[in-house]
Amino acid sequence: MRNKFIGLLLIMFLFTSASFADEFDGGKDWSTLSEVENAWDGQKIIKNADYEKIIKELEKRKNAKKIRAQKKAGQALMKEGNGGNESDFLGKFDEQYPLLNLTVPLELPNAIVPVGHYKVIGSKVNGKVYLNLCQAYNVVGKIPAVETEDDFNQNEINFIKVEDLGNNVLRFMYGSMKFNAYAYAHYE
Repeated sequence: MRNKFIGLLLIMFLFTSASFADEFDGGKDWSTLSEVENAWDGQKIIKNADYEKIIKELEKRKNAKKIRAQKKAGQALMKEGNGGNESDFLGKFDEQYPLLNLTVPLELPNAIVPVGHYKVIGSKVNGKVYLNLCQAYNVVGKIPAVETEDDFNQNEINFIKVEDLGNNVLRFMYGSMKFNAYAYAHYE
């Protein structure tokens, strides 16, 4: 029994030492490993022209998504400017709309406008002037307005000013490069 036990231990010792010997003597040792030094060999260098081409393609896709969203929401009143040309300053300035922070809900003839932030876009339809309150690409409310030559003593060209007249009435004073207007609306 004792001889069988010693024989079994001897066989286990020989097989395990042979497998360890293959690992250390079988060709790869730490001084010849070149995989770490050559890890980046498969990558290609990207030139500036290639980078710019990819960025332009991504911008086209981004603009295509915006156009699809505008078409889905209906005809958008807000327009995007093109490029970063400084000579086109007035064209871009015309497309900058004032932002209104509405702190009370408005009661309009066709809707109730909740509290929130709105871009105010003035429009003329069949000789009538409206102040459109927009969030994203949607017109939330239209306030009928009266066109005027008065600039309401404002230094800015594009502006919206709100004045509380009492009795739950607000006066909106709007100015843009196209026209100036004022409107009245009731609030809750």
